[in-house]
Amino acid sequence: MDTNKITADFETISTLYAQHFDIERTPDWFILKLAEEVGELTQSYLRYTGQARSIPADTPALRTAFEDEIADVFGTLLLIAKQHDVDIETAVTRKWLKYLPTAQ
Repeated sequence: MDTNKITADFETISTLYAQHFDIERTPDWFILKLAEEVGELTQSYLRYTGQARSIPADTPALRTAFEDEIADVFGTLLLIAKQHDVDIETAVTRKWLKYLPTAQ
């Protein structure tokens, strides 16, 4: 997956969404949108794992909804990184990939 390409695609879609609903995409909006998406992911997870009331667990539709919410959180994180000129690949490498065992 090309991170720059997918970020550009998310940016296009997010811009169209904001225009359609007359939303100003401020830095605060991006963070609040992330909180909203994480909340939706949490709700979807609870449904998917049978921990929400009146919803049968482990159906294909619940799995798809869970995956979709993960995609929403991922996309929103990419948009926040773009908004603040964060090179996500560099940040991930610096923060996480440095712990990979080196080949001997």
